[in-house]
Amino acid sequence: MDIVIDTSVLISVIVGEPERSRIVEFTIGNTLIGPESIPWEIGNAFSAMFKQNRLTLKEALKGFCNF
Repeated sequence: MDIVIDTSVLISVIVGEPERSRIVEFTIGNTLIGPESIPWEIGNAFSAMFKQNRLTLKEALKGFCNF
């Protein structure tokens, strides 16, 4: 099945939000479809999270590199 996702879904999985397990369970084995702007949107989200002290620069880089 094709599943359309947005950046918030990916951020939830990358940073380990509470809904992470359910997202992974629902999407595993399916094709994920998203806009080509996702890398820039993730960078923007990590920048905002860094400025809000919600994650460190090291965590942001690790999350982006694993994306």
